[in-house]
Amino acid sequence: MAQVERRGAVRVPARLAMEVTVGGEAAAVKSLNVNANGVYFATAKYMPVLTKLRVTLELADKDDRHSNRVACEGVVVRSEPEFEDPSVSEYSVACYFTSVSDADRETLEAYILRHIPF
Repeated sequence: MAQVERRGAVRVPARLAMEVTVGGEAAAVKSLNVNANGVYFATAKYMPVLTKLRVTLELADKDDRHSNRVACEGVVVRSEPEFEDPSVSEYSVACYFTSVSDADRETLEAYILRHIPF
């Protein structure tokens, strides 16, 4: 049986510099992909589902000479592996954005439109 795509927004592969803050503790991580509703990233720290985070993404502009910072509030909706494991060095985390300013959402959507692979 084919898997059904449940995302409501186009996702693009993106290796963006980003910062994730959980409970006042910030960590620099790299995104794997992004869409207007969330980001998928890799981190050395386990983050259980429903963890609330603050995310700051660095988006390069059209000429890749400048970057725009986009700040979002979000919640972890998936963490792989699902449980903390001392033998795991990297976790893959999916974050759904729960709060994004209109201006930051426009910046994020413009970045995504410029990077959709055709």
